Amino acid sequence: MSLRHTDQLVVRPHRPGRRQLELLFGLLAVALGFSLGLFLGSRFFDQAVVDNHRMNRELASLREEDKALRQQVTSMEMASDIDKRSLEEVRKFVTSLQLQLAANEEELRLYRNLLQDGGEEIGLQIGELKLKSLSGESGIAYRVIIQQKESKLKSVKINIKVELEGARHGIKETLGLDQLDSQVDKSPIAVKLKYFHMQEGVLILPEGFEPRALKVSVWKANASANPVERRFDWQVDDS
Repeated sequence: MSLRHTDQLVVRPHRPGRRQLELLFGLLAVALGFSLGLFLGSRFFDQAVVDNHRMNRELASLREEDKALRQQVTSMEMASDIDKRSLEEVRKFVTSLQLQLAANEEELRLYRNLLQDGGEEIGLQIGELKLKSLSGESGIAYRVIIQQKESKLKSVKINIKVELEGARHGIKETLGLDQLDSQVDKSPIAVKLKYFHMQEGVLILPEGFEPRALKVSVWKANASANPVERRFDWQVDDS
């Protein structure tokens, strides 16, 4: 007699509320996860907002500090420029005072020499000639002194003639003072003299002219006496 495998019936108890509970727990887990995500996300968002506000405040503070520093630098640069300009003005003023002092001292020495008795010669005399180059300008400054020495001084009218001897393009040429000094209209120059006369000005040399000597002649107006003459070599002081 053969044995047959008999199918066994498994009986499981019917529990209708279990699936509902599992579904409910699943929904609660999803809701909890979503809420937790929202909570964490909101916290991160709030922190990001706080950090952003803080960074904005720090950035605004840095911008204010940068603006203040720039203003300080600008003020310092302006003060530096003002100091430089003030120093330059003071330097120019001191230089002008030194030049004026030197000119006054030289003029004082000149007057002293004129007042001294330079000898027994009487009549018109021609003093030393001074030629000096002008710094930063074209032209040569000149000065010559005409003096009268008499036992009884009185005002007289005299004529002064200044001539510059030289050459241009290899040809000898003599130029009058009216051709060289823009302040002289005609030559000779008529002046009134008692003690001394200072003839001075600026010589503008023509292009290509090579000066060699300067001759000064003076004589009394309406007089038959020969003129007094003196010739100077062309020597310019460049100091």
